[in-house]
Amino acid sequence: MHDQSHGLRQPVGQIDPLTITSTNLVIGHRLTGASAGPQLVVAGVCPSADAVFERILSIPTLPWMRGNLVLLRLDRLEDAAEMLHEIQHIGTIDRTIFLPWPDTEVPSKPLIRQSYHMVLRACTELGMIAGRGVKLQG
Repeated sequence: MHDQSHGLRQPVGQIDPLTITSTNLVIGHRLTGASAGPQLVVAGVCPSADAVFERILSIPTLPWMRGNLVLLRLDRLEDAAEMLHEIQHIGTIDRTIFLPWPDTEVPSKPLIRQSYHMVLRACTELGMIAGRGVKLQG
């Protein structure tokens, strides 16, 4: 049988949606890194959180991180509070970050950028990523 991979490795990380099983409501995502490590939960409560999550998930090298990154939209749990038992077990959490909640419905680019860098700093501090180029303060 011919190997069609041409010597390329399969992706090492995996992104799984976190859903309420009875309604298929997606409340977030879990990125499982290439090796064991800490687990960081990033929680947001507004549409700007989705913009931050999309930016984080678009990092091409993120699947090679150590540990797990869980991204949650807490406002989606409002309607599903009685079904929380249906969410797959998240496990031990080493750190939780709550993203800022803007005063407006339209997410601002500076707030998204600030929140994105806050998540990268936490990943660096926890040893999940090397963090080259990540400012460790402010």
